[in-house]
Amino acid sequence: MQLSLTLGLVALVLAVAALVVVLEDRRAAKRAALRRKARLARLGEVDPLAPGRLHVER
Repeated sequence: MQLSLTLGLVALVLAVAALVVVLEDRRAAKRAALRRKARLARLGEVDPLAPGRLHVER
C-alpha cells in the first residue's frame, strides 16, 4: 500500500516537472522568436523564416 502510494507520488512529481519543462521551453522559444523578429526589424530586413509559416487559404 505504502509502496504504491510512494510510486504514485513520484510519478505525479515527475509529470508536473515534465509539464513545467515543456511550458518553459515554449516560452523561451516564443521569446527567442520575438527577439529575432525585433533584431531583423531594426536591421530593416524581413524574417527569413516567414515564408515557411504562411498558409494558403483554400
